[in-house]
Amino acid sequence: MKRTALIIALIIALVPAATGAEASFYGVPTGSIVNDVAITADGRYLVAGTEGGNIVCLQRDGTVPWNVSAPGAVTAVAVADAGGYVAAGTGRGDVLLFDGSGGRYWTKSVAGPVRDLAFAGDGQSLAVAGDRVVLFNNLGNEDWDRAVQPGARSSSTKPYFTSVAFTSDGKYIVTGTSNGAILFMNRQGNLIWEGLARGAVTAVDVSRDGSVVAAGSRDRALQIYGRPGGVPWAMPTGAPILTIALSGDGRFVVVGKEGGDVECYRPSDALLWTNRTGSDILTVGISRRGEAVAAGTANGTVRLWSNTGDARWSFDAGTPVGAVALSDGGDYLAAGAGERAFIFKTADVPVTAATEETGDDATAEPTRAGGASVFLGLLAVAVAGLLLRR
Repeated sequence: MKRTALIIALIIALVPAATGAEASFYGVPTGSIVNDVAITADGRYLVAGTEGGNIVCLQRDGTVPWNVSAPGAVTAVAVADAGGYVAAGTGRGDVLLFDGSGGRYWTKSVAGPVRDLAFAGDGQSLAVAGDRVVLFNNLGNEDWDRAVQPGARSSSTKPYFTSVAFTSDGKYIVTGTSNGAILFMNRQGNLIWEGLARGAVTAVDVSRDGSVVAAGSRDRALQIYGRPGGVPWAMPTGAPILTIALSGDGRFVVVGKEGGDVECYRPSDALLWTNRTGSDILTVGISRRGEAVAAGTANGTVRLWSNTGDARWSFDAGTPVGAVALSDGGDYLAAGAGERAFIFKTADVPVTAATEETGDDATAEPTRAGGASVFLGLLAVAVAGLLLRR
């Protein structure tokens, strides 16, 4: 009897702690393909934009506080470091600004599909990459816009902006274009310098202070510039670059390539490591100081590494992973795969639990993995075994 009483007391003591434990990840259905995700700097919540026009907020505790609609397929989303703003762009050129509760401030239009969005660090300006690059302030007023110049390479297709990035201090904006131009501008829209790639620029990024600019393109070369511009440091990558991410401190740049390689470089220095996944890398992310590196693949895996290239874990999403984003500290990871949005606690290896059909309702109870239920199940089995051996 004493042994049984001790076991029961142990269960009572551990249940409150276990039931309060945070799951290793949550996933929710969004109703249609997730095109983009963004996560807050502290990892408190992610925002996902979908092909069906939904903008879904998923908190790190697994709750979905809001789910709003846009007037078309959502092609890009962004969250501000300050001010609690959320922005979304659509394939028909709508730009929408929300508060952190999903309340809409305004809707504006730009020429062409919105391909990328970036907030200034203070949240007071939003840069939009479409057929032109446009800067809006938080009141919805257009401060300026700039067209793509024909440049050195001609094409029968009208050139457009493919990517945009904003420094955290809000002083500089970097853009890439379909005809190979890399533009470095100040907040007033004045061009400071222009670089040129031999192929379409697929992605650009900039360090928080603007001292390092990274650009990747389909010409199989990574280019790194300093704030003054000039001749870039260029590294051949052997395959077209589909996506890049630069750490906020400018110390690491991660490249995702066609064919499945993820490479990490020390800007203007050398290749640090390579990992091969066997499938096109559709998206990469890196934390502010480079503690964590994430990638999403065409064959449906979310992968996480340390900045030394050591694999931390891999998650099978079962469908192409089109978007990932890491919180500043690298402790939370957002991902979009197929018709689901995920938020992971990166310290824990995600263990898939048994799931039940949730349909297309984005406010349905999320899939939970790890955490209390798994722990209590194992504890119950252990206790039963002890009792049977008495």
